[in-house]
Amino acid sequence: MSSVPPQLPTGSVALRMRLFGPADQELAETIAPPWPVWMRHLYELQALQSSHVDVVTGEVPVSAALAALQAHLAHRLGMIGFVCSHLEEMGWEISPTGPDLIAHRVTAPGMAREALAVRHLESALLAVGDVDEHGRVRLYEPWELGGATGEARAAGSRGEERG
Repeated sequence: MSSVPPQLPTGSVALRMRLFGPADQELAETIAPPWPVWMRHLYELQALQSSHVDVVTGEVPVSAALAALQAHLAHRLGMIGFVCSHLEEMGWEISPTGPDLIAHRVTAPGMAREALAVRHLESALLAVGDVDEHGRVRLYEPWELGGATGEARAAGSRGEERG
């Protein structure tokens, strides 16, 4: 996969979906609480089979954390696959860029938002993509991602949501 953002055509909008975070961060988020509700329930089930898992104190062994991380990544990648298949049907182009996928299409931002709403993709994109200051899917202009530096790339990132 390329770590260089694609050159986006003039007049396009783009969105970014995070495939993976740094490995140490991904694992740390599964080991230490607070956990998303679904992960807590997973640990509660594991606690029935192992005395090493203690949900009350928040102590889980690495093996349990890896199982939770596996479930989390499978869910995230499944959600991204779902979103990408719909975006491709709608004419968006999708390019892998390091740990991200950049989807873009030549259209006005308002039309892009309307199309995403009509296809009911907003909620899924909020779970796997960047979010703007208003809590909506973050749409980028070509100059923001099409050769962006780390500084510009970080400016719109919301970080990985837990859950």
